[in-house]
Amino acid sequence: MLINSAFCYFRFILKYKRETVVLIDAVRFAVGNILFLRREVFQLRNHYVSQFVIKRFSSAINIFNVNTGKIDESKRPHKVFYKNDIYDEEIEKLVSFNIESRVSNILDRKILGKSKIELTRTEIETLKRYMLICSVRTQDESSFCNFLRGFEKNIDSYINIYNEYSKLPKTKDSNLTDNELYFRTLKVFAKTTNIRDIVNNPLATREMLGWALPFLESYIAFWDTPKDKEYILSDCGMCSEYEGFHMITGGIDISKTSFLFHKIIKEKKSEYGGLLASNFLMYENYSIFNLSSTRSMIMINPFFRLYHNVQIFIGGSFGKKCTLEEPDIWPAIIQNKSLFNVPQNKYKIGVGFYTQDDLFIYSPKILTNEDLVYINSLMLSQTKEIIGFNDAKKIIDSIYYFVWHKANFESVKYLGQPDDEVVNNFIENVAKSPFRDLCDYCDSKGGINKTEFIFLFEKLLAYIYKDFYENPYISQYYLDRPDDTANCHQLDFLGKGYKKLEVFKKILNRINEKER
Repeated sequence: MLINSAFCYFRFILKYKRETVVLIDAVRFAVGNILFLRREVFQLRNHYVSQFVIKRFSSAINIFNVNTGKIDESKRPHKVFYKNDIYDEEIEKLVSFNIESRVSNILDRKILGKSKIELTRTEIETLKRYMLICSVRTQDESSFCNFLRGFEKNIDSYINIYNEYSKLPKTKDSNLTDNELYFRTLKVFAKTTNIRDIVNNPLATREMLGWALPFLESYIAFWDTPKDKEYILSDCGMCSEYEGFHMITGGIDISKTSFLFHKIIKEKKSEYGGLLASNFLMYENYSIFNLSSTRSMIMINPFFRLYHNVQIFIGGSFGKKCTLEEPDIWPAIIQNKSLFNVPQNKYKIGVGFYTQDDLFIYSPKILTNEDLVYINSLMLSQTKEIIGFNDAKKIIDSIYYFVWHKANFESVKYLGQPDDEVVNNFIENVAKSPFRDLCDYCDSKGGINKTEFIFLFEKLLAYIYKDFYENPYISQYYLDRPDDTANCHQLDFLGKGYKKLEVFKKILNRINEKER
C-alpha cells in the first residue's frame, strides 16, 4: 500500500603621417594586447573532460546543472566541462599533444564504430595514461592531495609484497603544498607509461605510484549502450562501482580481499599474493570512462581475471606455470559476467616475451537496458555539478530511476523510523529533487520512461546485499579478528561490540548448511 501510494506521488510530482604612424602604432599595440589576452585566455581554459569526448557525444551538447536544475541546450564543446588554471603550459602541452591527440586518433581509427577492436600494447598504455590523467584533473587540488596523502597505508601494504619499490620517498616527507603536489603529480603521470617510469622519476613519491598502479595493472573492456539508449556524460571524468559491502558499510572493501586472504593464509597459496597487493590499491570493481554517447571504456580490477583461467609464472617468466582458481563468489553488483571478459592476445614472439607490437583484441559488449540505467545512475550519483547529454529521449529511463533511487536512500533517517515518516520524506525528496526538472524536460522532448524503477531498485538492492550474505570469506575474515571486529564502528549496524560476531557466525553457518 505504501509503495503504491509513493509511486502515485512520484508520477504526479515529475510532470593621419605622424598621426598615421602614431595611429598605426596604437593599433598594433592594441591588437597585440588583444592577441596576448586572447592567447592568455585560451591558455587558462583547461578542459577536465576532454573536448574530443564531448564532441563525440554531440556537436552541440545539452548541459544540466544538478544543483540548480537549469538546462542549457546546444552548448559548443569548447564552452563546457572546463576550468581556468587547472595546469600550466608545460602540462597543457604534455596532456594535449602527447596524450589527448593520440587518444583521439586511436578512437577514430580503431575504437569508435568498430565491432572488433585491435590495440597494440603501446596504444593500450596510451589509453591507460589518459585515464590516469582524467582521475586527477577532474578533482580540485585540495581533494586530490588529501586522497593522495591518505594512500600511505595502501602503498605500504603493497610495498610489503613488492619491496623493490621501497626506495621511493613518502609524500609527507616532501613537504609540498597542495598546489605543488598537484602539479608535480600531473607532470609525473603525463610522462608515465609503466611502473618503471614512475619508480625512476625523481619527482615521484610512493603514493603517486600507489595511485597509478590500478590504472597500469588493470585490464580494459568496452561496453556499448542498447539500441536507442545513451550514456550520460558526468563531470567526475570517471565513475566507479564498489563492492556491495562498501555501500552497506560506507567504505569497507573486503569482499575480494577476504577471498584472497583465505587463499594465501588458510590454503597457503602464495601465488595469489600479487592480486592481493593490487587490491590494497584498487578496491573498486571497475571504473567507467565515456568515449562517446554510446561506447565506454572500462578499467577492470585485475581480480576479475580469475574468472578467465588466468595463468601466472611462479619464479618469473621461465618459472612454473600455475592456473589460479575461479572464485566461488561474485563481488560485482552488475551481474553479467560476460561484460568482464578479457581480450584475446596475439603475441609477436610468444607468451612470456612481451613486445610493444603485441595485439589485444576486444569484442565490445552491449549492456541491457537495466544495466545501462544502473551505470548511468552511478555516473549521476558521483557527479559534482553538471552532466551532459545528447538526446533527452534516450536518457529518460536513467533520470527517472535516479530520482527514485536517491529519494529512497535519503528517506530513512534512523533505524526503526515509522513507515509514514519514511514515505513523507520520500515524497519531499522527490519534490525537491533538481532532477525533477530534467524529468519534465525529457518528457517535453517526447521521452517515455519504460523502466519499472521500483522493481529495478529492489533488484539492485538485492545485488548489493547478495555478496554480504552469500560470501563466506567476509564472515570468516571478521570472525578471525574478533577484537578488531568488535571495535569497528562501521559495522555497528550489526550490533554493538562483540554482538557483531554473532551475526557473522549465523551468516557463515547458514552458508555452510546451504552447501551441504
